Amino acid sequence: MSTASTMALALSLAAGQASAQTEVEEIVVTGSFIAGTPEDAALPVDVISSAELEKQGSPSTTELIKSLTISGPVLGDSNQFSTSAQGAIGAGSINMRGLGPQRTLVLFNGRRFMSTDPLTGVDTNLIPTAAIGRVELLKDGAAATYGSDAIGGVINFITKKTFSGFEVSGEYRYVDGTDGEYNMSAAWGWQGERGSAFIAAGYQHRSELDTLDRDWAYQDYTTNPSGWSFLSNPGFYVARLGVDLPTIPGTPDPNYGDAVGSIREASCGAVGGYQGVYQSGASQLPACYYSYVPFANLIEETDRYQLYGELNFDLTDTTEFFLEGMYSKTDVPNIGYSPSYPPTQGPFGPGSTQYFAPKSNPYVQAFLAANPQVFGSATAAGAYAAIPTSGLQLTLWRPFASGGNPAFGYDGQKGERSYELFRIATGLKGEFDVAGGIGWDLAFTYSRNQAYGVTRDILINRLDQALRGLGGPNCTGNTPGANGCEWLNPFSTAYPGNPMLGATNPTYDPAQANSAALARWLYDDQIGETTNELYVVDLVFNGTTGFELPGGVVNWAAGAQWRSSEQTRRLGSAFYDRNITPCPVPGDTSCAIQTGPYMFLGQSQPYYVDESIYAVFGEMNLPILDNLNAALALRFEDYGGETGSTTNPKLSMKWDATDWFSMRGSVGTTFRGPTPTDRAPGGATGLSGIQAAGNAFKSVDAFGNSAIGPEQALTYSIGALFDFGDVRAMFDYWSIKLEDQIVRVPANVVANRVANGPGNGAQLVNCADPLRYLVTFSNNNACVQGVTMGSDISRVRSDLVNGPELKTSGIDATLDYSYPGDVFGGRLSLHGTVSYVLEYEQDAFIVNGVTVTPSYEAVGFANYDRLPGTIPEWRGAFYAEYDNGDHNVRATINHIDGVTDNRGPTVVNTGFSAVPCTVANAASTTGCQLVTFGQEVDAFTTLDLTYRVFLPWDTTLTASILNVTDEDPSASRIEYSYDPAIGNVYGRNFKIGVRKKF
Repeated sequence: MSTASTMALALSLAAGQASAQTEVEEIVVTGSFIAGTPEDAALPVDVISSAELEKQGSPSTTELIKSLTISGPVLGDSNQFSTSAQGAIGAGSINMRGLGPQRTLVLFNGRRFMSTDPLTGVDTNLIPTAAIGRVELLKDGAAATYGSDAIGGVINFITKKTFSGFEVSGEYRYVDGTDGEYNMSAAWGWQGERGSAFIAAGYQHRSELDTLDRDWAYQDYTTNPSGWSFLSNPGFYVARLGVDLPTIPGTPDPNYGDAVGSIREASCGAVGGYQGVYQSGASQLPACYYSYVPFANLIEETDRYQLYGELNFDLTDTTEFFLEGMYSKTDVPNIGYSPSYPPTQGPFGPGSTQYFAPKSNPYVQAFLAANPQVFGSATAAGAYAAIPTSGLQLTLWRPFASGGNPAFGYDGQKGERSYELFRIATGLKGEFDVAGGIGWDLAFTYSRNQAYGVTRDILINRLDQALRGLGGPNCTGNTPGANGCEWLNPFSTAYPGNPMLGATNPTYDPAQANSAALARWLYDDQIGETTNELYVVDLVFNGTTGFELPGGVVNWAAGAQWRSSEQTRRLGSAFYDRNITPCPVPGDTSCAIQTGPYMFLGQSQPYYVDESIYAVFGEMNLPILDNLNAALALRFEDYGGETGSTTNPKLSMKWDATDWFSMRGSVGTTFRGPTPTDRAPGGATGLSGIQAAGNAFKSVDAFGNSAIGPEQALTYSIGALFDFGDVRAMFDYWSIKLEDQIVRVPANVVANRVANGPGNGAQLVNCADPLRYLVTFSNNNACVQGVTMGSDISRVRSDLVNGPELKTSGIDATLDYSYPGDVFGGRLSLHGTVSYVLEYEQDAFIVNGVTVTPSYEAVGFANYDRLPGTIPEWRGAFYAEYDNGDHNVRATINHIDGVTDNRGPTVVNTGFSAVPCTVANAASTTGCQLVTFGQEVDAFTTLDLTYRVFLPWDTTLTASILNVTDEDPSASRIEYSYDPAIGNVYGRNFKIGVRKKF
């Protein structure tokens, strides 16, 4: 899509245009509380009107935000495997300057919009798109005006204030491999002599797009090992000698006796697995690598419902009443996950090798009978009974993998997300007939946001019981396999094949299949609901001082704001609550390492946190000369407690040197205080590929920090504006220096430091590393120097801290050209916007006196394992538009520069090797293969065509071909094999829309 900001150079250029008018309207531009004429604005504000969006093909909110050249990585597309998006599937965000969504302030009709999460920021998918008349984008810090969060910039969604009549619209988007996307909306507006009313309702639907519907998304193991796991089913098992079973919690026999044989299931390749080798210390084990990517979706089925209404009414000649109401909801009902997570925790704490299938399990007996080679070639079929084995240790294994999960129709397991917003704003505004007229605006805003999520995981205790014949929802008594009790079959004989790949399992035996009821009984639903409530009272005055400078009268604005926020976390399961069930066995609270009852996921806890913030602020508009204008702003904001207060000033200036040349600039400080969530004791567990563990997915635990402090930034910009009539141009240099940024220590950074990563998991761990306490290892969190390896990592803790200093700067350039003559009876115009990032320097990251990472430059790198995520050097949007009466045609080229994967290449074990595989020896060592897939993530360039025509009967038809040349996204070594910050999954797609006004 084109950024196509209507360029609103009317907001920053062309005094000549203004002088041609007999009357110029004064408006309040985003970034100031003082009304003024647009040409006096010293701030870099772009405006995108609803008509402009229609010319772009009516992009979704996510598409619009991604098309902005100043945008960094955002949510809204394939969010499941993004660490920053854990738990936020289906939500959207905006990330100006790549500083993070939490550092972009979102306004709605000039008033603060509720943030959903301190890291993901405002959920932009809850904005009622049918009600939006224009979007204003302030590309500058604005804490002196609006307070916290406005570091990267401000986006202001403004409704259709002057809409009159009734309008309906519908749109359908054809996307290959899906049932399409469609939306419908209706709007009604009334304009009277003393008031107005407006109501808009909308519905949007996205259909599911399977991973396998894009041939680039699913790669084989040796091409892109991301998204593949050695903890699989079919698995690798070790037969153990001995008779004791780990039936008493806390007193395990960790080896279950000596090993007397081992085997990798023969069905591995037949069901889509890769028969490779897993490096475990000095040992190399045959492993069946399995990919969970085919069970996930590139686009999740999503439904969005939005309703908005507003009423404006003149109570008197000088007093106006307004009321706004909004309801929005997003439902994501069937999120596709892996059939089961890997077992990183067992009955006795962290570790993936603690599950044991005893010899008494009839499926173990059948497996040993069919695979006598477990005990070596000399063992005859059926002779296993003579071997005093106690059973099989499920070493490299998970309960459900290639064969799907019978509890979910042999598909992957399913999750749910739902986001619901209620918002009401009301107030009075008017004017006191004193001191030349003092305007006033008193408003109250209440917002309530509920985020509901369901993620499922297997309970350790139930899995252990099912392996011993005491499983199932109808099990009574303690006799294995009797009284409704079922045995779990842990082998591939339980399923007919890989349903995603259409692969048939030659070892499948229907008599050995696990029942859907047993599989579902293993799971607990992690149900969590987070409710955020925000109360805001704004009081703003504005007027004139009566004092004149050579350029005119000095105007002013001043006011105060009170904000109060509350957050409540509720849990729907006692197992999910770490206060109730801290140990693997429900009811036990005495375990040494309290990692909870789940096989993979961590836990949360209920909590309630709140805070109140007070602020006062003021502005002055100083017309120093007829062609030189300055604006001063100052804001004091008090958070109380450990966070304290801050005072932020800002100076903006604009100089109209000639009729065709102007300069503008600004300098100021900005501030972001920690949210109640930042300081909350509760935490959440996400999933992340840990590079030091061979990129295997591990649990990442994120917790709040009650001692977290504020972050502050110094921002400045300088710009040059040119207006030659038919040619207009704008160039802005900007710089942001952020200190004490509120940020999480990246899990991969911690793991790589402690376990000498990145690597394939075979590298030895430094057990004496000062950050060792943030990593939990297998074998009851034991770390033995010279023995424990990266692959032994079970989970990583990601703490919230005040992080390193960050400095970023760049240049924004915009060019508009309107052909002065007639072109076949119409008008031809060209537009281009480019944003170039000069630097994005992260200082050394120091935690508790320990240097976690040295300083680095992030521009031009993917930064998958570190902040701030993908930062291309430059982005551009260019369009040519032809307008002829009722017809409008636009061709848009969007370009996002490529990046380099800073992690470098990796290596995979394709077979047994004489020495552990490393990047250095991969080319010369048998059994090792170097992987360079996605080392260079190429640029992504698309061409879009949109045609709009005004038809009779107030009907508008819009048709678009998006990504005309059907460009695939560039290769990237992450799970979906593409970088959503650069490319998209749609391919060539078609959109048609109709709007009818009555």
